[in-house]
Amino acid sequence: MNSLDEIAILVNEKPASECQVSANVKAILNEINSLMQVLLETGVSNTIDLRGLPLEPGEYESLKAILGEGEVSATLETMGSSKIIETQLSGVWWLFHDDENAERLAEFIEVTFMPTILKSDRVEVAAAKEALLEQLESLVE
Repeated sequence: MNSLDEIAILVNEKPASECQVSANVKAILNEINSLMQVLLETGVSNTIDLRGLPLEPGEYESLKAILGEGEVSATLETMGSSKIIETQLSGVWWLFHDDENAERLAEFIEVTFMPTILKSDRVEVAAAKEALLEQLESLVE
């Protein structure tokens, strides 16, 4: 063999179900499971503050690999950047909030049908409705 291109390389990636998972990660996954049950039974959403958890090296990456990414994501640009990513588990969302300098301020897992940050504010909807009504009235005149 004269080059590295001729060396056979086999990548053996284990599915998340076969990976070693720490007690902390299992506890978080159990909490998510419980919160999903609450959501289904009562419609009540809940949040896990990931920045407040004492995760050991590799646990964050393990949790992220197990939850994966789903089909939906959104980015908001208001006083910094917020990114909302659906995980592979419907109803389980990963939320990141950064400041104007891209420094991470907060990170959450939200168990909900629709992330709170994406819902329209009732007061803002009422104001928008009034603004539309004014536009409609001016079009009639």
